[in-house]
Amino acid sequence: MGCRVLITGCSGYLAGVLIERCVGDPDFEWVGGIDVREPRSRHGWSFHMLDVRDKALASIIRENKVDTLVHLAWIFNPTHNPELEYSVDVEGSKNVLEACRSTGVSYILYLSSTTAYGAHPDNPEAMDEEYPRRGHPKFLYSKHKAIVDELFLNFMRENPEIKVCMYRAPIVLGPNTRNFVTDIAGMRFMFGVSGYDPPMQFMHEDDMAELLYWSLKNRPVGVYNVASRGIMRYSEVARLLGKRLMRLPAWLIYPLTSMGWSLRILSFPPAVLDFIRYPWVAKTEKFTSHYPSVIKHSSEEAVRDFARARWPEKFS
Repeated sequence: MGCRVLITGCSGYLAGVLIERCVGDPDFEWVGGIDVREPRSRHGWSFHMLDVRDKALASIIRENKVDTLVHLAWIFNPTHNPELEYSVDVEGSKNVLEACRSTGVSYILYLSSTTAYGAHPDNPEAMDEEYPRRGHPKFLYSKHKAIVDELFLNFMRENPEIKVCMYRAPIVLGPNTRNFVTDIAGMRFMFGVSGYDPPMQFMHEDDMAELLYWSLKNRPVGVYNVASRGIMRYSEVARLLGKRLMRLPAWLIYPLTSMGWSLRILSFPPAVLDFIRYPWVAKTEKFTSHYPSVIKHSSEEAVRDFARARWPEKFS
C-alpha cells in the first residue's frame, strides 16, 4: 500500500507544490487536504473545506485511512485579532495532534520556525536544536511557534509509537513568496535600527518544497533546524535588493512603527523590528550532517530569486 497523506493549510503555495508532487507519485495512494480557502487546483486529490480547529478533522482522517499528516495550517501575516491567531495556531495544532493520536496516524511532519527561539539581545551567535524556545511575547507568530513547539515535543515523548519530524525553518523566500515580509521588502526604503546589523538566514522556497516532499518519501524523525546555506547581514539583504537602508534610532522607529500598525498603514507590529535588530540564527549541522544533499540553494540565492521575480526590469 502507498502513503495516504493529509495536509492542513493545503491552499498555500508550498502546500500546492507538495500536493502536485505527491499526486504525480505512485508511492502516494491518496492525497487530501483541509483549508478554509479554496486551493488553486483540486485535480487528482481530495479537498475538504475545513477549519483546522474543527473536531471533524478526526473523522476525515479516519474515513480516508490517513497514515501521514503534514501540518502547515497557520496564520503567518500579523492581524489585529490576537484571540483568532491563538485559536488557529495553538488550538488548531492541539486539535491536529489529538486527531492524529486518536486515529492511529503513524507519521506527522510539522513545519515550525526558527522564530520560536525569539529575537533577543542575549541570543548566541547561532542556536542549536536544544536552545530554549523563548519566542517573542509581542510577535504572535513567534510566540505561538514556541508554544506549539513544546506541544509537539511533549506529544513525541508521550506517543513514541507515532513518528514525528519537526523542522524549524527561517524566512522562506523565492519567486512566488507573497506575505508581509515581502511587503516590507517592497517598500521604497528598508528600515533598520541604528547600531544594529544582525545576521540573517533564509530558506529558498524550492528548498522548502523539496524538503517537505523528500521528508514524506524518506520519513526522517526528530527535530531539525533547516535553512538554505549561508548567512547574510541585514545590510547585505538591502544591498542585494537594491534598497536604500534607512536606520533610525530605537526611540524613534518603534513608536513610529507602532503608530503605523495601529492606524493600519503598516502590515506589521513594532515587535517585528526586534527580528532586524537582534540575532536569531539557527545551527543546521544536525540536519546537513545526516542529509547533506537535500538543500541545494544559498540564502543569497533565495533573496536574488525573489528580487528577480519581483522586479524583473531591475534584475533581468
